[in-house]
Amino acid sequence: MTEHIQPLNGYYRDHHGIIVNVIDYDAAGQRVIYRRDGYEWEYAAPLIVFRARFKRMEK
Repeated sequence: MTEHIQPLNGYYRDHHGIIVNVIDYDAAGQRVIYRRDGYEWEYAAPLIVFRARFKRMEK
């Protein structure tokens, strides 16, 4: 199952202005896995929802 997870390291801003760090993409489940600063656990969102609510931050 983990062979479908691609490690990533990118920063995005959500629709509330909160910055998150995208750490993985689950190709089989079409989920984006990310972390919020100050939280110890990871979040996951379906790709279609993530694209609608998050914008990539410029470097």
